[in-house]
Amino acid sequence: MKEIVIKNISIGDELLIGQVINTNAAWLGEHLSSAGFQLDSALTIGDSERAILDAFNACMDADLVLVTGGLGPTADDITKPTVCKFFDTELVFCQAAYDNVVSLFKRRGFQMSERNRSQAMLPKACEYIPNTYGTAPCMWLEKKGVVFAFMPGVPFEMKGIFTDELLPRIKQRFHAVPYEKRVVMTTGIGESFLADKIKDWEEALPPFLSLAYLPQHGMVRLRLSGRHEDAVLLHETLDREIAKLTALIPEYIFAMQDQPIERTVFDLLINKGMTFASAESCTGGNIAHVITLIPGSSDVFKGTAVTYATPMKTKVLGVPAEVIEKHGVVSQEVVERMATGVRDLMEADFGVATTGVAGPSGGTEETPVGTVWIGVASSKGVVSKCFNFGKDRENVINRATIMAYEMLRQQLI
Repeated sequence: MKEIVIKNISIGDELLIGQVINTNAAWLGEHLSSAGFQLDSALTIGDSERAILDAFNACMDADLVLVTGGLGPTADDITKPTVCKFFDTELVFCQAAYDNVVSLFKRRGFQMSERNRSQAMLPKACEYIPNTYGTAPCMWLEKKGVVFAFMPGVPFEMKGIFTDELLPRIKQRFHAVPYEKRVVMTTGIGESFLADKIKDWEEALPPFLSLAYLPQHGMVRLRLSGRHEDAVLLHETLDREIAKLTALIPEYIFAMQDQPIERTVFDLLINKGMTFASAESCTGGNIAHVITLIPGSSDVFKGTAVTYATPMKTKVLGVPAEVIEKHGVVSQEVVERMATGVRDLMEADFGVATTGVAGPSGGTEETPVGTVWIGVASSKGVVSKCFNFGKDRENVINRATIMAYEMLRQQLI
């Protein structure tokens, strides 16, 4: 059976000028895939009649077009009048849409305005789909066999309507092809080096599977996915290929699911009944920040000492001033003293420390911008390593945080 072509149009000037990040397209792509459909393309356009009409015409080779945005009550929301022009229809009053708006305002204790009444004016040719999450309507129209589904641009409204109303209609109308994916999280190796290591395996993959490399600060996420009419065959093939992959690069894998490295470390610490504390200089508390985003982190994390100023490394962590004077604040000797100092101070099983030059200034010939020393102290001693994470300050902080957790993970396993 022919697989349908689905396209997405996101409408809004705010999306094009960077005022609002378009998360709707990514969310739709993910949830369509999970349901057995494939998003063919996503187009972001501004609030102009010309842009909207051009986009509609460009999507007439699709089977289904999912449109978000431009359905509000203000003057810049011109989607509905433009829809009327494209579908050769007119705006008419829809009692059901009006009742929905009235009900929503009543529940929230707001006064209904004439401007909000305009949201009950819908294209005569559309099928109205209630929006129980807000006032903007959801509309379903067809032209020459192409289905256009219009949703509000507010993410929580769009997600609710799509899940509750549109996805069941799409499943009923169109044929879905089973889809499945696996995610393998790696660190400690760059994307190109990783690709070289698994090249032969990747080239031998069955044609219905595809591999994606998704690099981010200090990590590469590998996504192996596929679509096949035989769901059992797809599942078993993915199992087999993932087993081959893990045998090729076991030393670089920290998780077999899409999760950050701090979550993996959290689980290891919980299972072992152990704790850690951090002493942070160049990471500025980021190691503490990411672990405390996890519910229950107080069971494994004792606390942090953000000793950003050099004297605080001596005053709080007990790093001898003469060690700093002799070796420099960004050094193996200092980071190891920081790691043992915070471990003792907070009575933790592990102490994790960072000291470095995050930039963009402050580097020297001996210690250029991006240099970071990381140390992990335990009852067995201290392990420390020096890295250079480049010249971008945010990147240095994030990569140092990830590598600190990777070094702690290595000690735990």
